[in-house]
Amino acid sequence: MKIAILLVIALVIIIFHYWACRRPPKYWYTGGIIPLAWLILLTVLFFNGMINWAEDWKIVCFPTLLVFLMWGEGYEWSKKKELAKMKAQDIE
Repeated sequence: MKIAILLVIALVIIIFHYWACRRPPKYWYTGGIIPLAWLILLTVLFFNGMINWAEDWKIVCFPTLLVFLMWGEGYEWSKKKELAKMKAQDIE
């Protein structure tokens, strides 16, 4: 049961992050909520001795890279969408 709850929570976080990353460029910072929370969590775990960098670097780097790449990709997508919208208004 605990694993099912954790999977649901992870899925909700991923869906929220995907949605937040694709906000208009005016709200670029909303996509940074999850990466910031992740970095804070890693910092707390590291200073409490729960993360050993020599052993856990793969487990730490992959999700960190993933959330930052999602943020960057979502920002670029939203900029392209905004430019397409502006071009459509110019044509009219």
